[in-house]
Amino acid sequence: MKKVKILLALAMCSMYQSCSSDEVNMNPQEESQEKVVFKDDFETFDSNVWTKEEHEAGWVNQELQIYDAAHVSTGTDEGRSVLILTAERKGDKIYSGRVNSQGKKSFQYGKIEASIKLPQTANGLWPAFWMMGDNNMPWPQCGEIDIMEMGQENGIINGTSETYLNTAIHYGTDYESGHRQEYHADNVSQSLQDGKYHTYLLEWNENSLTVSIDGTKFYTFDISKVSGRYEYFHHNFYILFNLAVGGSFTGITDVNAITALKDGEKVNMYIDWIKVY
Repeated sequence: MKKVKILLALAMCSMYQSCSSDEVNMNPQEESQEKVVFKDDFETFDSNVWTKEEHEAGWVNQELQIYDAAHVSTGTDEGRSVLILTAERKGDKIYSGRVNSQGKKSFQYGKIEASIKLPQTANGLWPAFWMMGDNNMPWPQCGEIDIMEMGQENGIINGTSETYLNTAIHYGTDYESGHRQEYHADNVSQSLQDGKYHTYLLEWNENSLTVSIDGTKFYTFDISKVSGRYEYFHHNFYILFNLAVGGSFTGITDVNAITALKDGEKVNMYIDWIKVY
């Protein structure tokens, strides 16, 4: 996919998601002490923390799924209590799940880490773990941090969907002409869709955002005062998990080209836990 197409796909991942909450303010001292300020093991669905989103197909990014509450649940997997986002196909209609902590739980600085088991994404699934500014500002002024996204078109084309990972930041004055972004996409050393749980970590301080996978650094974004991005990434952000299907990021906008989800089939994205230090 051409660079401009990647930029558009990534830029759209949160359009129309309003960008406010039980705020947890953290400072570098708390981060260095590894103090856990928030943890959810998903033994139950905590509506004081999470909201199940509902949106029609095509809401953003040319995505094919309908988001509804029935496709978000908690349960067990391998003896673990987990949050489950289920993508399901019923003929030409696809349903899936998306949750956020907007207006309920948000954070500034520290470490945000989740243990996730991903489904096989090719061709057409688009799971993500990300954050948005909880400051009542419109997108992209609110700021966006995409910790993990998989299922991008280049991974499909190159046959590397299981290892091809994207991370990105979005910011700017307005969507039409002021949107800016920086992204990084690359292959990791092992499959992240191998039926196992993997950890995705964001380390966030006054100068940088560093994403690591299973303890290995993946990429660092500069958000220091000299970067031109400072004002967008130094306030509280809330957390999102979702399992999208199709859309501009995947390069698939025809439901019949979705091979990762057959008619009558369900696939799951499992979140074992999330911790904020």
